[in-house]
This record gives sequence, C-alpha cells and structure tokens, in this order.
Amino acid sequence: MTKKQLNDMTKKQLNEKAIDIHGKSYVLVSDRVLHFNEIYPSGCIKTKLISPPDSQMVVIKAQVTPDIQKPIRYFTGYSQAKWGEGMVNKTAALENAETSAVGRALGMMGIGVIDSIASADEVNKAVQSTKEYPATEKQRKMIFALIKQKGIDPEETKESIKTFYKLDSFNNLTITQAKKVIDGLLKKPDIPERDIYE
Repeated sequence: MTKKQLNDMTKKQLNEKAIDIHGKSYVLVSDRVLHFNEIYPSGCIKTKLISPPDSQMVVIKAQVTPDIQKPIRYFTGYSQAKWGEGMVNKTAALENAETSAVGRALGMMGIGVIDSIASADEVNKAVQSTKEYPATEKQRKMIFALIKQKGIDPEETKESIKTFYKLDSFNNLTITQAKKVIDGLLKKPDIPERDIYE
C-alpha cells in the first residue's frame, strides 16, 4: 500500500470519528495525533510554553514537522487558556492549552479538517466557557412550552433537570445546559427523560 493510499484510508477513518457540535463536524485532537503518528513515523510534534510560567493566561505554541529529515516544512498552532476559567482550567489550563495548540497545528497541516481547523476539543472548550452564564428567560420559557406540548409534568421535569445537572435550583440552569435540554426535547420526543439532558 502506498503512503497516499494509507493516508486516504486513515483520513476516511478519521472523518468517520468526527463529532457533531451544533451541526458541524469536528475531529478530536487525540484522533488527529494518532493519524499523524501513523502516516508520518518520521514526524515530530513539539510544544513550547510562550507565556511566563506564573502567568494567569497560559499561551502554548505547537509545531508539527511531518519529516524531521526535512524540518524546513512545518506547521504551527497557538492556544491560550486562563487559569480558573471553566471547569477544566481550574486545575489543567496548561494541558488544555497544549492540547488545543497541537490540534490547531495538525489542523493547519490539514489533518482532521472537515468544517473547521478547530478540533472537537477546542470547540468544546469554547462551549465550556459559556457554562458560567445562566439560562435566559427565553430558554426557560421554551423548555416549559416544549414540556407542555409533549404532555410531560413540569414540576417533575424541573426536579429531574436539577438532579441530572446537580443544581440547587432550576434557575441555576446555564445557557449550555438549557440548549441541551431544548435540543433533546425537540429531537428526541419519545425517549426516557434522562436522555433528554445528555
């Protein structure tokens, strides 16, 4: 099998692993890395901390070289993460930024690019950053309108949502959580309630 044939075959497998986020397909960084290592055994992935070690904003540069015998051809990607922003960055901002930088560098090389250079990890990171904001009044009204339309008990559903997301109050539901509930109610009308929120 030629390198091109192997690349085409693994690229197809890579695309099949893509995750749908808001109607677009994204590939995980882990899958991009595995693809790179399989197709480019003489390649290299390097990362470097650009920001000061004690900075609140971690900035990482990643460099991907397909063939270390020809280092003149390489691809770079940068990523940043702020300590304490979102769940992951409370303890792993450095690792989070490094993963995103590697994903972007591989994306610049064309690995895992379907709808965007961004990886699934990067998009999820962006989605995570909105989790601190409470659901809008419009979202709450939409949830109750859909619940009423489907004949589901509103108080029981509120309790289920609170339990599933471990909330003190239904009013603590975030924008992202509300989107998931609404999407679930719109797309999955005949399934157990628990699956609505995932």
